[in-house]
Amino acid sequence: MQLNTDRVVSLSAMLVGLGSLFIIVYQTALLRAQQKASALPYLMMGLRANGDRTFVFVRNTGVGPALIEDVVLHYEGRELRQDPYDFFLEVRPDSVKDDGLSVDKLMPGRLVSAGEGIDMLGSETDGQDMTRTLLGVFDLGEVPQNWYDAFGVPKSGANKAIIDVTYRSVYGDRWRVTSDKVVPERL
Repeated sequence: MQLNTDRVVSLSAMLVGLGSLFIIVYQTALLRAQQKASALPYLMMGLRANGDRTFVFVRNTGVGPALIEDVVLHYEGRELRQDPYDFFLEVRPDSVKDDGLSVDKLMPGRLVSAGEGIDMLGSETDGQDMTRTLLGVFDLGEVPQNWYDAFGVPKSGANKAIIDVTYRSVYGDRWRVTSDKVVPERL
């Protein structure tokens, strides 16, 4: 078989076209990945205690908004679909003194913008007692063990509630963060 110039030029043009198509598809995939990463929410939960103020919080330390899909509390082998504040009032009704308990509800449909947070439950006036109470009710993975030791309460156990939040990004990617762990997991 003899190759003429027209055939060589035609085959070369087809190879260049296929190579260009591959590069365009690859660049498009990279661009999509970059867009998703630029809107990545990253929720973390913990306890903020300084002086008189003590709060269990959730904060979006990512670069995109987080839309809350579900809030579940795991307690004594049960799954309770309710806000941590409502749960806290059920298990510790004695903790509401002089209207000192603050709340900012964490519920499905709530949007947590990048860099923003929600102080789910706490007090602005009852620091030490509230810290002890919250550590006694919730398993908070971000809190160091020596805090639990200092207040004389166990860090985990069946009688400790774990807050479980499922959330998603604007692109529909889903994650789950629990109060007993520091890092969210992708679903």
